[in-house]
Amino acid sequence: MTNEATENRLGEALSPYLLQHADNPVAWQPWDREALAMARTLDRPILLSIGYSACHWCHVMAHESFENDEIAERMNAFFVNIKVDREERPDLDRIYQLAHQLLTGRGGGWPLTVFLDPASHAPFFAGTYFPPEPRHGMIAFGDLLERIHQVWSTRREELRQQHLQVQEALQAVATPRPGGEADLESALESLTAEAGARFDRDNGGFGGGPKFPQAPLLAALAEIEGEHPAQMLGDTLTAMARHGLHDQLGGGFFRYCVDAVWEIPHFEKMLSDNALLLGLYARAARRWQRRDFQAVCERLVEWLEREMSLESGGFAASLDADNKDGEGAWYVWTRKEVAERLTSDEQELFSARFGLDGPPNFESEYWHLVIARSRGELVREDLSEAEIDRRLESARKRLLEARQERPAPGRDDKMLANWNGLMIENLAVAGRLLGREDWLEGAAKALDSVAVNLFGQEPPRAVWRGGRSAQTALLDEHASVLAACLELLAWRFEVRWLNLARRIGRRIVGQFADETSGALYLTPRDYESLLTRPLAHADDATPAGAGLAVVGLARLGHLCGDPALVDAAHKAVDAARGDIERSAMAHATLVRAWNSLEHPRPQVLLAGPDDPVAEWHRKLAATDRFDVYRLGGDLPPDDLPESLRPLAGKREAVAMACLGQRCLPPVESLKALESQLASAGG
Repeated sequence: MTNEATENRLGEALSPYLLQHADNPVAWQPWDREALAMARTLDRPILLSIGYSACHWCHVMAHESFENDEIAERMNAFFVNIKVDREERPDLDRIYQLAHQLLTGRGGGWPLTVFLDPASHAPFFAGTYFPPEPRHGMIAFGDLLERIHQVWSTRREELRQQHLQVQEALQAVATPRPGGEADLESALESLTAEAGARFDRDNGGFGGGPKFPQAPLLAALAEIEGEHPAQMLGDTLTAMARHGLHDQLGGGFFRYCVDAVWEIPHFEKMLSDNALLLGLYARAARRWQRRDFQAVCERLVEWLEREMSLESGGFAASLDADNKDGEGAWYVWTRKEVAERLTSDEQELFSARFGLDGPPNFESEYWHLVIARSRGELVREDLSEAEIDRRLESARKRLLEARQERPAPGRDDKMLANWNGLMIENLAVAGRLLGREDWLEGAAKALDSVAVNLFGQEPPRAVWRGGRSAQTALLDEHASVLAACLELLAWRFEVRWLNLARRIGRRIVGQFADETSGALYLTPRDYESLLTRPLAHADDATPAGAGLAVVGLARLGHLCGDPALVDAAHKAVDAARGDIERSAMAHATLVRAWNSLEHPRPQVLLAGPDDPVAEWHRKLAATDRFDVYRLGGDLPPDDLPESLRPLAGKREAVAMACLGQRCLPPVESLKALESQLASAGG
């Protein structure tokens, strides 16, 4: 065993992030039984390092410390060193990020550095980035290793008493808290008030710098009636689209901005953020008839297809912030570089539009593009809006082509079931609302890839790369892929997608729901033993799995006539009410799910010949007011739930509306259906 502790075992990893550390002099281990047994046998603490491929400071710490022979020698002598990709193991990341907060009183981040007891895996010290020498009040990483080793050798029992308290606190957080008397209306009011208290009225978004999109919160605000939620949503979407969070040339959004005014981002791009923002902008474009929001969607999907698509179908996880020339080097410009690529007419207009006629905003010598002037401000007597648009688009394409010639940032090309599920759902939403059949086809191809490569196994898997899959799918994966299935079923009713959705619904209830309370956990019942079993209630950068699952279970239950699924959704919300009462904003997806349970969207089932049913389907689906499913005449009745079989094979056009678990009489014209829905309040 002692010899094994000196060997780096990451060379066979699936994760690009782990492979980046396979040549380190550190004897890195993956989180597996062998590594955990090694720590127990050697009686050494575990040094757990969690990060991800696109993380800038993860790269910095790797270069400064993990490639340093002297520091690696201490790591190998004192610890069993385990490297984890947070995107592969969000369960471990969630547990130890919370432990960091309990130990330090501060929020965590990446890289996350935690020292664990080898027997219990309980943490006794936690931090994030550490420099190789003392800097800005931070201890040098090598010195920290010496100090941890000394404390472990001399004060072990004291440490064990401390981490017992941490274990107890983690277990308390993982226990459903009973709710009081609060109802949905008070939860919606609390969410709006909490968001309003944090809302930046000058710049949009919530809080100061660093500033994140907070897409789950925006999605909840989008479904709350009233002027204030609409203002917070609209102002934030406008600010993010105009400024530096948005890639003005290539489309898509960066992870976050370091300042309060959305000007300079950390330049990594995550599939998850872009999935959620695509759906938000598509719905807002439809709601407010905003052509600029539609353009954001178009550019985002162009980026998705150009830089994130995988040959097998599906989408890559992320793009690094850095290329070989440094952080952000792929994205920023000098005036000279712009002048070399554009005509004089294009250069003048482009510089005025994107602020190159002002001082540089990045490292005192470069420009990161933000919209400095509206199109209206650029109009003059000899320059129409149409000509402005033509010149700006020509300039954008020229500069994008020039950017593609630069050394590209690294791409993490693993396919994550959760993030792909989010993108498939939102790509389908955008395709439906903005009339882009090609986007729907792309979403369908991606879903089929996820279904075969990840959910074609038992149990379903979370990660796929290069023909290999890894990691058991957690609740978040199940919930997002269920949402993707349901959204595509609303476009084209394929039995394979219905069967996958039903299988996922059964697994969520059977594997993730607490048998007593109905609370939804992140990990399945038959999963490996961890320090604690986390609940899936709180949002982070992505929506809480419990909230997504509630929406999916209720929608699937209504579609298939399965009251058990709807009941499970209600129990899950009831079990989370205590957490919602304590902080509605932190549980925005669950509040949104609760709202959808109490006020379900009308469901419309269409059957019969293409003419006129195809036109009915197109008109109803584009309103975004109903869940509309068109049951084609070629569907075998035996493959459908019993509630849908009477509609299969209809020779005449028929529509049936259901409000929750109550269905209205079938009608034979769109006008009659619209009248029926209006009378029922749909």
